[in-house]
Amino acid sequence: MHDVPYLPVSKMGPEVTSCMTAVCSAVRATLSSNISCGVQVLAGGNKEALAIALAAGLDFIRVEGFVFSHIADEGLMNACAGDLLRYRRHIGANNVKIFTDIKKKHCAHAITSDVSIEEMAKAAEFFLS
Repeated sequence: MHDVPYLPVSKMGPEVTSCMTAVCSAVRATLSSNISCGVQVLAGGNKEALAIALAAGLDFIRVEGFVFSHIADEGLMNACAGDLLRYRRHIGANNVKIFTDIKKKHCAHAITSDVSIEEMAKAAEFFLS
């Protein structure tokens, strides 16, 4: 699906969510219920990942840009904790855990260079990651 280079979520089409839901549903169906399974949609398709996880019965999503913005190949990735947590409640996906990247690799962190990795981790934990 034209995976490389990554596109910002604003340019991601609905076919990505549709196809990922079908694939994740098929994978979940093959796994025992005691095996956790999750999804990540690059780059920054965090709401899409949450919708996929809910529809496919997944346990978690991996999120980039949860707290503190950063510059990636795709451009500026803004923090999404507030929007994502509200969306999770709105669609009834509170059982889907959120695992977050902090100080994400392959990114420039000059705009957050005054924030330590410990501070970022505490912020992510505070926002229920």
